[in-house]
Amino acid sequence: MSIMVICGICLVALSFNPVLNLDHYYYMNEYLETLCESLTEKKTSSYKGGIFFNCMGHVYQGKTVDFGRHEVIVHLGNGYATIR
Repeated sequence: MSIMVICGICLVALSFNPVLNLDHYYYMNEYLETLCESLTEKKTSSYKGGIFFNCMGHVYQGKTVDFGRHEVIVHLGNGYATIR
């Protein structure tokens, strides 16, 4: 009987576990990879959504990409990006 109660409590607890949305981290990972590629190969490259890097890794246009609860903010100029 006690095992059934413990299993029931575990099932209820696990059903309330939220699914994590990590799309903003995947976006940042690919963004930084493209930035590093632009710097190491000394060439102009582009990333999805119209973000263009010059050979120095600078961004031509700032942008905010919305992922629901989080945003990735790409700052104009040096290519610095933050997650908010």
